[in-house]
Amino acid sequence: MEKKKLSCPAGHGEMKLTHKKKHMNFKGVDIDCPADCFVCPTCGLEVATVSQGTDIQKSIADAYRKKIGLLTGAEIIEGRKKRGLSQEKLAHMMKVGIASIKRWETGIIQSKSMNKILQQALSGESCGDFLTGNRALSIPRIKLALRYLEKVMAMKILKENDRLLYAAKYMWYIDMQAYKETGQSITGATYAALPMGPQLNNYKDLVAEIIKAQEKQAAPLTEEEKLVIEKVACAFPSTKRVYDAAHREVVWKEKSAGQFIPYSDCFRLTEL
Repeated sequence: MEKKKLSCPAGHGEMKLTHKKKHMNFKGVDIDCPADCFVCPTCGLEVATVSQGTDIQKSIADAYRKKIGLLTGAEIIEGRKKRGLSQEKLAHMMKVGIASIKRWETGIIQSKSMNKILQQALSGESCGDFLTGNRALSIPRIKLALRYLEKVMAMKILKENDRLLYAAKYMWYIDMQAYKETGQSITGATYAALPMGPQLNNYKDLVAEIIKAQEKQAAPLTEEEKLVIEKVACAFPSTKRVYDAAHREVVWKEKSAGQFIPYSDCFRLTEL
């Protein structure tokens, strides 16, 4: 506990340094977390210093993470040290920036998909397939997702002989967002950086296959996946919007022609 004296702003004299457990609702989840603060014995006013406030925020984040099954900052540090990994080495294994590791260890809450990759890395497993988004390619699912997108947007997107110029960009955002939120892509498609923007890898061979694919052969879209598609549709209500947005993405600009765009880049997208 901090050894510092504070006086009650209401004039009741010296406040008492107290260790207590706070109950609150954070992000829709009820949690209990420990907190150090100064309390006025007379009026009950609670005051936290800057360092105490920082500790409380970290305590809230860790209580929330523990409640919903995410690794806490302490668990990440413990797991990393147990495997003899530096923050830099762990970041390299996960294909993320070292700043992300530092943030997660000091209280920033990681996504569920990143938590899954963290657990894999800290247990010595492979950190997933960043080219397919941890799912086997399903051409019927590409068509199923695009048909649902068309339904949401009330417009035709999947067209024969159009080289998937716009459809592929919608699918890129959809798959990337799905991976970001769930740790798994919707279609298992791989994407490459081409001069006309992000595109399905080997798209020339896939167009006809997607057109003739039977949607009923695909695993049904989950409610979570439908929400992802609706989110992308809302963000890009026209084909021009999605085309222009994809061309502004740094993860596409920095790649050489034909280079794969890994799903780990989903956390660097700026337009969605």
